[in-house]
Amino acid sequence: MLEPSDPVAPAAPPPDRSPELPGEANPGWGQTVSADAPAIPTSAPRKRRRWWVWGAVLAVVIVGAASALFGWVLTRPDPVAFPVGACVALETPVKPVVHGCGDEYSLYRIVGREDLVFPVKTACAKYTDATRAVTEWPVSGKETSTILCLAPTRFNLTDPGSLQAEDCVDVKGAGDTLTRVDCGMTPAPAKVVAIELHTKVPVTDQACKRYPAARMAFAQSSLGGRAIVVCANDTDTTSMGTAKLGDCGDRNTMKKVACTAPGALQRVLSVRTVYGQPARPECSDDPGANSVFTRGSDKTDLVFVVCMGPADLGDSRYAVVGDCITDNGVRASSAAGLHRIDCAEPKAEYEVTDRHDSNDNACPAGTGVSLTYDPGVTTGLTICLRRR
Repeated sequence: MLEPSDPVAPAAPPPDRSPELPGEANPGWGQTVSADAPAIPTSAPRKRRRWWVWGAVLAVVIVGAASALFGWVLTRPDPVAFPVGACVALETPVKPVVHGCGDEYSLYRIVGREDLVFPVKTACAKYTDATRAVTEWPVSGKETSTILCLAPTRFNLTDPGSLQAEDCVDVKGAGDTLTRVDCGMTPAPAKVVAIELHTKVPVTDQACKRYPAARMAFAQSSLGGRAIVVCANDTDTTSMGTAKLGDCGDRNTMKKVACTAPGALQRVLSVRTVYGQPARPECSDDPGANSVFTRGSDKTDLVFVVCMGPADLGDSRYAVVGDCITDNGVRASSAAGLHRIDCAEPKAEYEVTDRHDSNDNACPAGTGVSLTYDPGVTTGLTICLRRR
């Protein structure tokens, strides 16, 4: 059994180790806390306001971006006023003006930009399609150090560099001026077969030889001393430029006509192109030839040659050994009055015994008649006849 003892003093509360604020007493010390009073936390967490941190970061980002943009604006290159691919007109021979490439004023397209050199044309020689070279026009008063290399567009009707096969051109002079026109134009234009680039004018390296259909060649100077050669043929079907073996022509007009036409005096014996002036006589390989049609240009070496003889195939110039000749009973005093005839005909009075290409009149013994033709497009001709 427990005995009551002397009352024991209550133990002293543990000391509060919360830090004191300077100059301020702890309000809880020495005060009795009621059991019904709400508990007061001794270390309540404080809310940290971070909005100012994010604002500072955002401000730094904005300032950095603005600085970078300002620096780029200060150091960025000026935009190219005449970029490659742009289309231009030449307001003056040396001042380019940019237009849309679908604009009819856009006669040239920029195919290259090169550093300034002199002479200016040499800078663009490496561009095979370039035909003009001009200095870039100064922008905002700044001096230029760039050359623009220009190729003609299809809006350009007079630059031969714009031509393509099947185009038609009106030719002035010996090709000094070539203008693209409608193929139905009157008088009939020439039709382009091909375009060639050669090293110089005049062209002496067999212009248009790769194109057998070409019967004309015109050349114009281009960049760097080069030459643009236009290979062409005729659209005029009456031109001797369209002649082929067996065609006939009017000797006075040098136009093709039907071989039955009254004016058909000449017959085409051969057609060819040569490179350089044809050697004389031009038609030495064409028996019976008495005239020649040639056409060429002083700027190219292509020459078109048509050798012709009498339209009448019975003309004595065509007679060979074994043929028979008649004077039609009129005792002709010149070769023009003698004609070939079938040897079975009663009028066949003479037989050809010799023929050679010279007007030497040298015939074998027993020759009754000799016919001689002077040199011209041939070396001349002697035909020896004996009476039958």
